[in-house]
Amino acid sequence: MRPKLLLVDDKDKFKGYASYSDCHAGEGKRHRAFVTLLLDDNNKVLLQKRKHRLFDGLWDLTAISHPLRVDGKTETYQQASDRALKKEMGIEHVQVRKVGAFNYFAQDGKNCENEYCALLTGQFNGKFRANKKEVYEAEWVGYYDFIQEVGKNPSVYTPWARETVKVLVNGIPLIVNGSPGEFKQELEFFLKEFTKFSKNFFKDKQKLVKKYPALISRFYAELEDFSSGGKAMRPFLVYLGYKTGVEKDLTKMLPVCLAIELVHTFLLIHDDIIDRSNTRRGKPTVHKKFEKGKDAHYGISQAIVAGDIALLEVVDLINKSNFSDKQKSVCIDLLVKVVLETGYGEVLDVDYAYTRPSIKEIWEVAELKTARYSFVGPMKLGAILGGANKNQLKAIEQYGLSCGKAFQLQDDILGVFGNEKTLGKSTLSDMQEGKNTILFYKTRELATHLQRRLLDRVWGNPKSAVVDLKKVQSVMEKSGAKKWCEREMAILVESSKASISKITSDNKVRNILLECTDFAIYRES
Repeated sequence: MRPKLLLVDDKDKFKGYASYSDCHAGEGKRHRAFVTLLLDDNNKVLLQKRKHRLFDGLWDLTAISHPLRVDGKTETYQQASDRALKKEMGIEHVQVRKVGAFNYFAQDGKNCENEYCALLTGQFNGKFRANKKEVYEAEWVGYYDFIQEVGKNPSVYTPWARETVKVLVNGIPLIVNGSPGEFKQELEFFLKEFTKFSKNFFKDKQKLVKKYPALISRFYAELEDFSSGGKAMRPFLVYLGYKTGVEKDLTKMLPVCLAIELVHTFLLIHDDIIDRSNTRRGKPTVHKKFEKGKDAHYGISQAIVAGDIALLEVVDLINKSNFSDKQKSVCIDLLVKVVLETGYGEVLDVDYAYTRPSIKEIWEVAELKTARYSFVGPMKLGAILGGANKNQLKAIEQYGLSCGKAFQLQDDILGVFGNEKTLGKSTLSDMQEGKNTILFYKTRELATHLQRRLLDRVWGNPKSAVVDLKKVQSVMEKSGAKKWCEREMAILVESSKASISKITSDNKVRNILLECTDFAIYRES
């Protein structure tokens, strides 16, 4: 009796059995699969070049297969992994654990992969003997080199290898040498301290405004709720910048970290009004919350004031921090410059929605609104307060500009191709608002005459629907615009990483910055 594959839904819930051919022909049937990635004690991963009728000749993980149903018995992931490792790489039993999973669909001619794919990892320091019937070649590659190479040359890797990298960068931390990746480890440590400080700050504020009508207390409740919904990447970058200097007192730095988060809150509240956005991070925007039971003008008015209050609290937080008056003055000067440049970027962004800007003008907005605001500004602020020197600050600027532009390109892609639940906003919004993104510019530039007519009809049309988005996605992929953006991201990431050695000599901080750069382009929200 031939082995059967296990049919599952996108949550890995069992739905039945099917043959290999039924699962892989045409659009296939979603079935359970896995990839096994082995690491050694030197933080290297074992990769193979795949010999297979599907996605032949592409680089892949250590072993790849499906848990099988044979003679009335169903393999566990461990059993299936051991079978695949022995068959493909000549490796006997290696204890593995499931660290994540993803759903994906990938076409290869008339066949496809339509899988719920588990990511299994294990430690292995022995010798392997690749099966020449299954594998063209195999080699050990540095973990960070692997992550970087997939971003730089995605086309030479299998679709599920590319998806695996997203899980490694976005999902549960991969165990490397017995400990989580340093970026996630440091981020978790920072968030624990930062969240505690933020909660105490808003708790104290609620006490101070009790003498005013209850509406004032609500403003601080809304600000706390809004601020707590984000990833806190900008405060974390302030902290990372601080670690490149000579000072190391996190407690001293926390008020400035919260100040940066409140700058972000101020800008996003106003940005949501400008963009006419109804949701942010999966919840109603601040002006929509205030609008309930009143009217649109009331909601917008109160949201504008809430943003203003957040900005004033920024100044107060910095003034009351434990840095010297000179340090505070430098800090305020830099912050004012960053917020002003972000404002300039917003002005241009709004204006360009009514014109057809050049790619140079779009890049300028990306630099002002994203690279300088989200990366250069926070990191330089922390570095200055930490006592970094001029050469370090120059390298931070180079790092932040490249990383920030790559971050914006990924934002452009997620705005059209992302998962709405993960993003916390509609993927229709960029199209309906007619955002002048780099991705859209390149799509229009590379599109055929008929494709441009479609884009001109739906991009910027508030009535554009899901069916229009699917057509736009198709044009972006078929024209090569999406691939162009992905290649550009890889170039920017290389440039960003080249600056890291000039920022700090601390190997731990260097690794965190490397992983931070990867996160910027592999993130899913």
